[in-house]
Amino acid sequence: MRNNDAMRAVFARVAPATRGNLGDCDVRPGIPASVVIATSLGSRLLQRALATVLSGALLASPLHAAFQDDGWGARPVGMGGAFTAIADDASAPLYNPAGLVQVQWNEVSAMYAQLFTGLTLYSGDSTNGGDTVHLDESYLAYISKPIHNIGSIGISWANFNTTHLYREDTVSLSYARNVGDFVPVLDNSLGFGLNLKYLHRGISLDPSTVNDPVFQGGSNASAMTVDVGLLYKPEEGPLNGWRLGLAGKNLTQPNVGFTDVDREPMEWRLGLAYQSQQRPWLVPALDLVRRDGVNDAHAGLESWLFHDTLGLRAGVNRDEGAAGLSYYQAVNKNFGFRLDYGFTVPFYVEGTSGSHRIQATLYF
Repeated sequence: MRNNDAMRAVFARVAPATRGNLGDCDVRPGIPASVVIATSLGSRLLQRALATVLSGALLASPLHAAFQDDGWGARPVGMGGAFTAIADDASAPLYNPAGLVQVQWNEVSAMYAQLFTGLTLYSGDSTNGGDTVHLDESYLAYISKPIHNIGSIGISWANFNTTHLYREDTVSLSYARNVGDFVPVLDNSLGFGLNLKYLHRGISLDPSTVNDPVFQGGSNASAMTVDVGLLYKPEEGPLNGWRLGLAGKNLTQPNVGFTDVDREPMEWRLGLAYQSQQRPWLVPALDLVRRDGVNDAHAGLESWLFHDTLGLRAGVNRDEGAAGLSYYQAVNKNFGFRLDYGFTVPFYVEGTSGSHRIQATLYF
């Protein structure tokens, strides 16, 4: 939340405590010191959660955290979030909707993430056994294989939740198509895509905050917005093997404020990946991200071995190191499944054994 009155109202019902050593504070641009009091804020996920459960109105600095990309999809997370130029599975709507043109099967995928394991937060008075607050992410998606003369479509739901306190939900309708369907000379080298998104966020109030004027407009807010994406993947010539992705998110800068205007900033992602003919089993990737005037970089590496049965990956960004693995099995020519696991270790938060994401995908 960026509205400090809203933070103060929520703080009236929350007396958080933590288990574990959170380390030294690390102040980032746009992050209020009221949040930094209890944690280092190295992770944007923890910024968002603690903005909900910790923040008072000590400073007037804004916190730009709502609906921020915080690591969706076990496979992309294992690459440090460098997925804009790859985006070839059910996680594509989260990074680059144009990537849907690469999906050649119908896919149903579900992910669950347990964030910052070993780090416990409480709402209420922890000395009297206050409620334990967990940080969770969930993702569910269906992506179709290309439909003749129509293109690729998908529907997905992403959820971020702090138990009993705060949640964010994003429902996306996705569409993608090869530009070559309209400009034959481009063949299938260039794809475009878009997401039509519904954003919803809500705060759970109790008797001490339900009548607070901050929430006179309600404790829930929702809005619609649009993402667009391009994916360039030449299949011949000197650029064969290179992939270039570009995605723009939240293009309408929707208002997701409870009472005051609180606009979601645009985000731009530029991704580059390379798969050589000599080593097709090894793919390095890089994403450059700009959101609300802040630049970030994500780098990752993926390798598929044993006839694409076992996937290994590693990655890094400014907040965390990452690793992951996958197992793929084709049951028959019409059905298969894949299991993905992603693990991240934050650089600025101590006392946690990291975040764990597991994802299952069915192909048919």
